[in-house]
Amino acid sequence: MTMVSLGDLAQVFALRRQNAQLSDQLAVLSKEMASGRVSDVAVSLGGDYSHLAAVEHDIKLATARETAASEARVLAGAMQLAVGNVQSGLGALATAAVTAGNPAGGAALEAASAEARGKLDAFVAALNGDIAGRSLFAGDDVATTPLPQPEDIMNAARGAVAGLTSVPAIQSALSDFFHAPGGGFETQVYQGASDPVSPIRLGHGESVTLDVRADDPAIRSALEASVTAALASDSSLTLTTAQRQTLMQGAGEALIGAEGAMTGLRADIGVTESRIEQSLSRIASEKSSLVLARNELLAVDPFQTATELESVRLQLETLYSVTARTSHLNLASFLT
Repeated sequence: MTMVSLGDLAQVFALRRQNAQLSDQLAVLSKEMASGRVSDVAVSLGGDYSHLAAVEHDIKLATARETAASEARVLAGAMQLAVGNVQSGLGALATAAVTAGNPAGGAALEAASAEARGKLDAFVAALNGDIAGRSLFAGDDVATTPLPQPEDIMNAARGAVAGLTSVPAIQSALSDFFHAPGGGFETQVYQGASDPVSPIRLGHGESVTLDVRADDPAIRSALEASVTAALASDSSLTLTTAQRQTLMQGAGEALIGAEGAMTGLRADIGVTESRIEQSLSRIASEKSSLVLARNELLAVDPFQTATELESVRLQLETLYSVTARTSHLNLASFLT
């Protein structure tokens, strides 16, 4: 019978090669066992990546929609907060204006006008707010601050009522200034776009538009009433004390109406916020389903993997034992 034998050096190389192969298999199986995912995707899918590619594409699309919806939620929340600050300021100012407009108000007139001037500063600051450089109330021109400095608004309003000496005339002039098409507000005050901001797409044909602008009629009314209250004690107007009180009384009533209009504006934003939250829930559910589908495509069988891991471990231990025994072979041991 022909005997085939390996030389010592060849045997060493053979053992090393087997050791490397088993060690690599052990490492791969250990990684798959720990991660729960296959290491060789091509083998697992039989070379057909079409289904996996479609799922990966849908996950990326859902992630993009989720990001857009999250940004929309932040913007809507900031708008709601800004309008809420204006509304609360109108309520406090209305009380002061109505009290100062009473003939018995006396010195309260000056205090109410000063408060109105301070509130105007706060209102403009809120309406000029932005998120990451994106203006909230400037319409489609998101890089523009929609309103100028409060003193510029006051100066423009003073120009609109210059020379007028009756309360009805002043009220009419201010109403035209703030509300007339092509009037002073549109030409001298509002600096944003006339077009609404582009809709934010949330998938499946759904989109939301955060189209509240600083030239909204409710916001114009709030600014008009605040400016009127501030002008009630302004030295540029040649009015009697009784006329100033009448003007302040009218401003107080207008402030109450403006506060109510802001409630409607906040309700509109609230509806948009609700739609965004519903979309976020839907997108999160879709994304979870897609991730689960991807995991099923790439998942390993834990029982089979554990069995193979144990088999390779035993083979490696056996190889170590054989290697240890062969390394101790020598001529003296053979002869004895």
